[in-house]
Amino acid sequence: MDDETYVRRRRWSMEEKRAVVTEALSSGNVIATAKRHGIQAQQIYRWRERLDERQSPTAFLPVSIAPDSVPLSSTPVLDQGSRDHSPAAMLDRPPRVEIVLSAGRRVIAEGGVDIDVLLRLARGLEALR
Repeated sequence: MDDETYVRRRRWSMEEKRAVVTEALSSGNVIATAKRHGIQAQQIYRWRERLDERQSPTAFLPVSIAPDSVPLSSTPVLDQGSRDHSPAAMLDRPPRVEIVLSAGRRVIAEGGVDIDVLLRLARGLEALR
């Protein structure tokens, strides 16, 4: 191999990677940012993905898992209890998200819910099957 054509791999610190990703996001032009730094655009996308994984905070949410008393169906089932289902009464309730997993588990979260965290929780529970 000719010494003139050999290019040594560069090691990027986490701060440098974060700065390049931030620059690409703020400019809106990943290709131009990659050219400016002498790297491939795909490298910026990989760094962004890995930085997002590291920066996503782990959070605990109040979750209740209840046994199924009704057979599972593919269509959503409304709560048939004695609750008032009028539109005015529904506006007074805190937001509620319920996910029924394929193994029959239910994940129910009420109040302010971070959907990304809830989806990661559901995927993790699905992987336990």
